Amino acid sequence: MRFSIRIAFVASISTIPSGLLTHSTSRLEAQTTPISARADSIFGRFAGPQSPGCAVDLRRGSDVLLARAWGLAEMEHAIPIAVGTIFEAGSVSKQFTAAAVLLLEQRGMLSLDDTLQRWFPEIPAYGAPITLRHLMQHTSGLRDWGAVAQLEGWPRGTRDHRQEHALTIASRQRALNHAPGAEFSYTNTGYNLLAILVGRLSGTTFAEFTRKEFFEPLGMRSTSWRDDPARLVRGRAQAYAPNASGAFILSMPFEHVHGNGGLLTTVGDLQTWNDALIAGRIGSPDVSKRMRDEGKLTSGAPAGYGGGLFLDDVSGVRAVYHGGATAGYRAFLAYFPESGLRLALLCNRADANPEGLSRRLLSEMLPFSTSSAPAPSAPVTPTRIVYDAKKFGEYGGVFVSEEADAEWLITAGESGLTFSRWRGDVAPLRATDTDAFAGPGGLLLRYTRDSNGRVSGFTASISRALGVVFKRR
Repeated sequence: MRFSIRIAFVASISTIPSGLLTHSTSRLEAQTTPISARADSIFGRFAGPQSPGCAVDLRRGSDVLLARAWGLAEMEHAIPIAVGTIFEAGSVSKQFTAAAVLLLEQRGMLSLDDTLQRWFPEIPAYGAPITLRHLMQHTSGLRDWGAVAQLEGWPRGTRDHRQEHALTIASRQRALNHAPGAEFSYTNTGYNLLAILVGRLSGTTFAEFTRKEFFEPLGMRSTSWRDDPARLVRGRAQAYAPNASGAFILSMPFEHVHGNGGLLTTVGDLQTWNDALIAGRIGSPDVSKRMRDEGKLTSGAPAGYGGGLFLDDVSGVRAVYHGGATAGYRAFLAYFPESGLRLALLCNRADANPEGLSRRLLSEMLPFSTSSAPAPSAPVTPTRIVYDAKKFGEYGGVFVSEEADAEWLITAGESGLTFSRWRGDVAPLRATDTDAFAGPGGLLLRYTRDSNGRVSGFTASISRALGVVFKRR
């Protein structure tokens, strides 16, 4: 019975290439489920008549092991997803931006060791210099512009953010999340700045530069940038997200920012890019090797990231990869060097976990770690803060931030402390410690006091933007 199942698997993936007899031979010999059937068992739940879904392309060498799609590209007209459907790739886009910067460096137009202020004098200096290399490898310490915009009251998806807006936010910051090079901290800001720089130096737009240097030479005919969200894109899947009741609603990225994300592409075009990255055909002259140069922190520790690429393990398996998420789009692009497997996955539903889906699909082909999660640590007893409207009144008032271009009203009412950024926008704050309060979305406020002990302001921190200063008006 096992022999016949293995025969079915081999038939489902066409001819086994000679390179198959490498690291993963034993795993493939132990394969018990045809890859197409395994894919249906994983993605089949997306194939309903009212469900957005995903497209997958899995290859090894010249063989296409799997090219399938499930679900709807457009729910309003019940248009199914095809293998050639165009999605948005989220942060998978960053490797294309990094390649453009490295190509300009190869042509002598910039250096990764150039300081940020050389090309962006409008951004303040922060003591230790920030270099273009820091931007590319997420070690700059720059706050993520989208996180700062969230503190303003305009999180991603609530207005048409533009490249100029990202630059303006970066120019207003007076502090960093950490010293340049000290830590790896993922931030879109660096990649928006790099895309802007490519446009400034190339004499054309970033979108046009990448089209001429990468997309056209490689034959990526379905790939472009969402540099204009109003542009009609034939064959594009709409993006969706479940609402509170579980029904899908549109979740489209109607914004102009790109370079950090915004690549419109197909699973086939992404595999074409993967092939070029592996074969050393990214640009003229080729920059693929430079993209795989892993960054280092000032401590000497590896950053795990190169030119728009993660260079560490996926559940214990060595990989070159990146995931992506923008609005309702989800993406994952990976190459597993020891087995030669290459995977492109694109989805148009916000509740999809592309990396998790990819691991499940490849779990019988690659030796992913199956170690159980660590035992939970002993619970920490939180500091008990008894709310007293009279006592907590000193925390109330109007507070403004130049860094976030925001004005917040903090109110100490009978039922607790709240904050609002505009009329009708009211959210609770929960005391967590002396002068410290937590809010929704991981928000943390830490009040500051003047020399007389009076509340003078606070710092607001959320993921990717730490210590943004607010002062009492």
